[in-house]
Amino acid sequence: MQYRGASPVAFVETALFTARLMRLGLEASFQRLQLLLWQVPEAGALDPGTGGLRKVRMPDPGRGVGKRGGARVHYLWLAQRRTIYFVWVYGKHEQHALSADQKAALRTLARRIRAEAGEE
Repeated sequence: MQYRGASPVAFVETALFTARLMRLGLEASFQRLQLLLWQVPEAGALDPGTGGLRKVRMPDPGRGVGKRGGARVHYLWLAQRRTIYFVWVYGKHEQHALSADQKAALRTLARRIRAEAGEE
């Protein structure tokens, strides 16, 4: 696969993200999502109130549902570092959308990641 941008994209997962991904059994779907984001890092829509996190739908073939009823992945794209930080994933069977408390926690995490990466 040929990357169309200036340089390859690096992926970083939080420990909580990885644990939830595995618990939901979405490893195969996640690999396909990574291929997409490697080519188009800004594929996900910005999710208001999350500090710049992007949200993208991911199919959940284990539940027999497509993207609409599958899972949601929240990630932070740092263009200067060409790095995507995967921070949260949830199945639509678990909840419909992020709560205000979840958005606040993710916003804090996004700020911390940016500060550590030098992209404040």
